[in-house]
Amino acid sequence: MPVFPHTPILAFFLAATASLPAHAARQPIAEAPLSGETEFHCHFGQDNSTECVSTYRYTILTLAGRDLVSRIDRSYAENDTLKVERAELIQPGEKPLPLAATQIDTRMAPNPDQGFLRQKQTSLAFPNLRVGSTIVYTLRERFAGIPSATQFHYVLDLQPRAVRQERFRAEFSADRPMVWRGQAMDAYRVEATPDARRITVELKATPYYYAYVNESDQGYLRQSPRLEIGSAVALQDYFGPFAKRYNEILAAALPPNAAAAVTAQRGQPAPKLVAGLMRHLHEHYRYLGDWRSSERGQIPFALDEIERRGYGDCKDLAVLLVAMLRAAGIEAEPALVTRGTMAPDVLLPGLAAPNHAIVRARVEGATWWLDPTNPVFVPGFTMPDIQQRWAFVMDSQGSMRREDIALEAPGAGVVVTRHERFGQDGQAQVRASVEVGRMVAAQISVGDLQNGATAMDQALCRSFAAENRDCRLQRAAGDFVVPAAYRIDATLVDLRALERVGGRYVHTQSHLGDDWESFARYRQTGQLADIYLGTPEISSYEVTLAGGQVDARALHCQVRSPWIDVDLDGKPANSGYQYRYRSVRKVSWFSHADIVSEAFGQAIEQGRQCVESLRLAVKLPGK
Repeated sequence: MPVFPHTPILAFFLAATASLPAHAARQPIAEAPLSGETEFHCHFGQDNSTECVSTYRYTILTLAGRDLVSRIDRSYAENDTLKVERAELIQPGEKPLPLAATQIDTRMAPNPDQGFLRQKQTSLAFPNLRVGSTIVYTLRERFAGIPSATQFHYVLDLQPRAVRQERFRAEFSADRPMVWRGQAMDAYRVEATPDARRITVELKATPYYYAYVNESDQGYLRQSPRLEIGSAVALQDYFGPFAKRYNEILAAALPPNAAAAVTAQRGQPAPKLVAGLMRHLHEHYRYLGDWRSSERGQIPFALDEIERRGYGDCKDLAVLLVAMLRAAGIEAEPALVTRGTMAPDVLLPGLAAPNHAIVRARVEGATWWLDPTNPVFVPGFTMPDIQQRWAFVMDSQGSMRREDIALEAPGAGVVVTRHERFGQDGQAQVRASVEVGRMVAAQISVGDLQNGATAMDQALCRSFAAENRDCRLQRAAGDFVVPAAYRIDATLVDLRALERVGGRYVHTQSHLGDDWESFARYRQTGQLADIYLGTPEISSYEVTLAGGQVDARALHCQVRSPWIDVDLDGKPANSGYQYRYRSVRKVSWFSHADIVSEAFGQAIEQGRQCVESLRLAVKLPGK
């Protein structure tokens, strides 16, 4: 069961993204680095504990496979148990050799960066591994039931693995009837006994190999094989006891500092009041989880404990924010979600589904989804890592309901006004004004906070020109509460404003076509994953070129598609040339089926032609 760990905000918008690989596909079975057999049996007890006996057998097929099994680690909570019942090494043509006791090490696992987590870790190190070696080990594990839980929920996630499966069999049993739901389980046979107290899962055909190579860093497999087993199908059955405990915690009086913060915000309009309370949490509390108290499970600390500590994990900070909002007259409820780029579909609404706690608030008739663990706050905007997914919401009566968090509508990403005056050797004096929208402004604030304004200024200067000199910026300091629009004014010398091609100078804006080129390579190299590009956004560039003669006529280019729209207009001007480029990305996810469709292929070609038309020949004075 997750303890709702913290996930950092999305990577800086200025960070370099990895280029797409040259090849992408399902890896051929002949290239599998390991051959494997898996068999295990898990029993769910009346106290919601789980006992599993599992046997794994791996044969090394390549040197890469040796590295994959060089050390086997298993981490488990302090109140769980693990026993290694069998661990053997089998060399080709030789008898099994039991693993020496010195090759089995149990110790306390390291704490995470932002918290205390008393876990043990057992490691197996098999000696003398080479191609052809086989390792076999059997583990007996007992996982204690989750405190306050009355139901169990188990997820068998069969993600792609670099193992050629020769055999796979899983068996689950319980003292009460079970329910199961599956997704993309075509390769497996799932059978349940008539009394629903035993479920078996086996591969239909072997060998079976499910592995991908060289997919994009922005690619995700959203439909991997997954089986979920539980003791109930209703959300209330799983989370009702937790909702009751949350409300008991929320019934307590606000601790002094929190109460004072609420008092200080009284009389403010609701949006400013919420921003003020979010700022208070940011400045007076830090994200730091304490999961050492195993009896606590998913229950937050009491409000006064959180204030006394000055830190907490997501559920602690969320419940304190709910209490403060309610005291200020704002309707607020705790909510549980899966945080991250991708939220798996809910097969069973059980305890293993969410990994994060946030707050649902009603602000002037609108629903705001608030995450007090983030280093910035954008009023009225849902952060990308909790958009477009389900949420389990707890009301003040202890009832649970499911809501869906919407995808944000396209908003301004960057609006650029840029004037370039060319000089000698293809350099240019640049004056630019940029208004960045909510998410880009948030990333700049995070950069200021984490790296300092000087480092952030250098990164921003590189965004205006990769090679620059005398860059000067005017901008407001980054703040926890991010404004709806944020302006940056810049003057600099672009040392490579023009590209030298033979005896000519050429002005290009090739970066505007990066997404189109990525999609084209996706199709050419046979990639298979879905691509995620973040919150839909609008990018606009108005550029004036001066100081040289631009050899180009008026141009017009347009792309219309369900995914991206583009408009480009350019014309000669007294000073040289002017053009306006506007791109509207309407979706966050690009499915494999969409990318390889004929309509998407047409959009790629049109988009590339638009960008290519901005390849403008420039004649400099005296050249």
